Amino acid sequence: MTGSPEPYQLLPELPPEAFASLKADIAARGVLVPVEVDEAGAIVDGHHRVRAWSELRAEGVRVPDYPRVVRRFASEQEKFTHALRLNLTRRHLDQAGRRVLAGELRRRGLSLRVIGDALGIDASTVGRSLQGVADATPELVRGRDGKRYPARRPEAPALFVQGGRDEKRALAALAALPEGARSPSNLLRAEERARSAALARRRAEQVPPRSTGRAWEVRSGDFREVLGDLPDHSVDAIVTDPPYNAAGVALLDDLGAFAARVLKPGRLLACYVGKLAFDDEIAALGRHLSWVWCGAVFLPGRHVQIRSRMIRTRWRPVLLFSKGPYEPRGWLLDSTTSEGRGEKGVEDHHWQQTTGPFVRWVEQLTRPGELVVDPFVGGGTTGLACLCTGRRFVGSDLDKGAVSLTVERLEAAEGGERPGGEHEKDEPA
Repeated sequence: MTGSPEPYQLLPELPPEAFASLKADIAARGVLVPVEVDEAGAIVDGHHRVRAWSELRAEGVRVPDYPRVVRRFASEQEKFTHALRLNLTRRHLDQAGRRVLAGELRRRGLSLRVIGDALGIDASTVGRSLQGVADATPELVRGRDGKRYPARRPEAPALFVQGGRDEKRALAALAALPEGARSPSNLLRAEERARSAALARRRAEQVPPRSTGRAWEVRSGDFREVLGDLPDHSVDAIVTDPPYNAAGVALLDDLGAFAARVLKPGRLLACYVGKLAFDDEIAALGRHLSWVWCGAVFLPGRHVQIRSRMIRTRWRPVLLFSKGPYEPRGWLLDSTTSEGRGEKGVEDHHWQQTTGPFVRWVEQLTRPGELVVDPFVGGGTTGLACLCTGRRFVGSDLDKGAVSLTVERLEAAEGGERPGGEHEKDEPA
């Protein structure tokens, strides 16, 4: 909403295509839905209809005068509420649209309760939707009774921590939170929200379809499409870490088919997986590939809690499948230990893992100069492992934020900087 809108034009302007369609309909049939005005003649509902009608008249199109409904309202608040309800029945706003509308109503001086009444949600939900909306809180707001009150402003977010080490983490997390964010319940939650905000900022940036370095390439998009040009039997290994949720498990069938096409005969797919759908994961990959083994990565530090099973776990399975009969190229060690204790930085990917285990898988499965592919780059850990060991790398991700982070880390590593943010990946409880 830009410029100086009419007092009761509260929703965003119609998109150009929608307005053009409305205008064409009015040119053909006139204004069918009456325009609502108050006792002073101000338009309460029907701004777009009047605008289209006025433009047609100015263009010389003969359209009849539009019908009106004249209402007498008891208060300004009643006008706002009536205008909103009429418009919300015609427009299906998504979460982002409601957030924009809530910000506009707040800037116009309405209290959280009044906005909640109009949108059909509670005041606390309105408050959450306004977090991070710039200049969304005026000095005074109008309450349900029509009177003006000082606006409640959220307190600056704060965290209780113990020790200097956690103090540094808290400062980094609070600095990365969006403006207007509420105080997180604990340090881990603050870091999670900071990482979400960092990824959201990256997703809003322009990400090239392909980014390249001396021996690596990262593509933005669904691997089934953006990696479709990789030649058959051209890849020496696939080392990847798909999401462990239901959507990720559903992708394993397509991952198996992709691996069966691009892997060289007898070469391996090493796929990190969760444990809750272990049987489904094995079955999906096994429809296209030959079962070889299950490796393990041991995770020091805090336990990962699987609350639905009341199990604390400290290891991650890595499924090994081959394209056709497995052709060993040397001895494989099936277990390794992750470095660090599982902490993540505020700029890291949610599922970012330590580089060490990936380095060991890449070294065992391939030789220097060979090609490694990762269809789910996440934070780029497989790519970093390839850079460290002299392998070529091609990766992709559907998440533009993950692609942006991966490219940044690979460019930093290629430039001689030590890669950071290498941590443990949690499994959904």
